[in-house]
Amino acid sequence: MSISEEFLQREDLRSRLFGDIWRTLIPEVFRDVPAYYDKGNAVASLGNCSRWSNRFADAVGRHLPRGAKVLDVCTGTHDVPLRLLARDPTLAIDVVDGSAHMIAEGQRRARERGLAIRAQVCDAHSLPFADGSFDAVTLQFASRHLEVGRAFREIHRVLKPGGIFCHNDMLRPASRIVEAPYLLFLRVSVWFTAKLFGSSAESRKCIGYFTDAIRHFYTPDELSALLAGLGFAGLENGEFLTGIMSYHICRKPER
Repeated sequence: MSISEEFLQREDLRSRLFGDIWRTLIPEVFRDVPAYYDKGNAVASLGNCSRWSNRFADAVGRHLPRGAKVLDVCTGTHDVPLRLLARDPTLAIDVVDGSAHMIAEGQRRARERGLAIRAQVCDAHSLPFADGSFDAVTLQFASRHLEVGRAFREIHRVLKPGGIFCHNDMLRPASRIVEAPYLLFLRVSVWFTAKLFGSSAESRKCIGYFTDAIRHFYTPDELSALLAGLGFAGLENGEFLTGIMSYHICRKPER
């Protein structure tokens, strides 16, 4: 595995800018938002998050054999597993998240649907699974809050040779013309969502962070290059609105 010096420098900058927020405020945000998380995303994205997640789940499902073992990292309210199981109930899905509150909400939603999803609280940078445990790993709407290199290496480790990594997130737009108005819209929409749902003081402190995290994140092409540098082979990429949302599905090579 080999990643560029530029990537290492950018990751160092992200850690210096946001490390304290990741360690202190983000856990408080995810203590506050579980009950309205999906509704909040719908409001802030004008309904696009759910539609894009459906497209992502369709793309992932095309690559999964029946009965595949899947791990969803930073699962939140189990959005990805619930969509995948609606398409193929034979999948065996484990989920992890750093927030016990988000997992509790996800488990509640799974029980409502009569689904069994194995869940545990853990750090995405240190997954409690043996090497080569899963046919697929999914990660949606969370990488902006992670040390990407560490998290992606862990995902590579727990994948079986030939297994797939399916990543979906809000990225920095590929077009600089789109970036400025998009970041302004994001700041306003997150502020409005926080007001609408009565977010906690800790959550309101993160309004500016969510915009800054996108500004210092990666474009779709940059993320593709990073995945290749970490040892993944390209497979599929889909974008929405010049990369405002983008998914990557890549494979851990065979021996």
